[in-house]
Amino acid sequence: MTENYFHWHDGVEFDSQSNTWRGYIEDNGYTEKVLGKETFADKGDAVKAAGEMLSQARHGNPPG
Repeated sequence: MTENYFHWHDGVEFDSQSNTWRGYIEDNGYTEKVLGKETFADKGDAVKAAGEMLSQARHGNPPG
């Protein structure tokens, strides 16, 4: 996995089967994607979790 998370972005995706949101981080080349472990009923909570995951990765604490 790439170690330079400054060239990554965060986002969320909706799972229509479970009606939940999940945050993720992904490199800007769209070749690597890491999904968050938690799912959320509220999209805003997933957005916050994705942002936190990206912030932690950029500060040397990558997911996984």
